[in-house]
Amino acid sequence: MVSQIVGNDIIVDMERSSACATCESKSMCSTLDAKIQQIKISNDNYSVKTGDTVNIVSERSLSMYAVLLAFAVPLFLLLITIIILTEMFDVNEGISAFAAIAVIAAYYVIVHFFDYKIKTKIKFRIEKQFN
Repeated sequence: MVSQIVGNDIIVDMERSSACATCESKSMCSTLDAKIQQIKISNDNYSVKTGDTVNIVSERSLSMYAVLLAFAVPLFLLLITIIILTEMFDVNEGISAFAAIAVIAAYYVIVHFFDYKIKTKIKFRIEKQFN
């Protein structure tokens, strides 16, 4: 739902709920929760107003790009760091694990500094729902 229109940006409140929302054991599960997340989308002449229910859409290839950046590359870096340090340099597994975590932390810092470039590639668009 559109919560605000600020300048050239549309702020959309998106409810993230677990796929297990209908599970009978949900009261026992600590991972189940519905959270409201806000997404800022550039207003490209959308005819929406505050309170409108909308769908947020992105291209599938861009979603895969985001998954690659967030999960696949760090996993690859983790495995490569551990394999190289333990097998090639005969480093202790604990030290290798710590080094792998440090490499992933450095990766996320680098991604953070290039955030502006990533935001230009990953664009969302709004489709208005007609109820």
